[in-house]
Amino acid sequence: MYEPLLEVGAFLLYLLGSGLLTALGLLAEYDGVQSAASGDNVLAIWLIYMGTVALVAGVTLAREKVIRRALA
Repeated sequence: MYEPLLEVGAFLLYLLGSGLLTALGLLAEYDGVQSAASGDNVLAIWLIYMGTVALVAGVTLAREKVIRRALA
């Protein structure tokens, strides 16, 4: 009875998580580029690295969980 509801809930959580991770990664990358332009290279390198990690995590989550569930 509750199984379809749990499936939809899990799908929506994965969708929201992948979207948030991707957006956070893009914002961190942008802020890193802005920090590099202003001359704060240590902060820029850290932000660009963390942005890349968040982007990869968001895209991987979307590819592994969201797209596979949507196409199944």
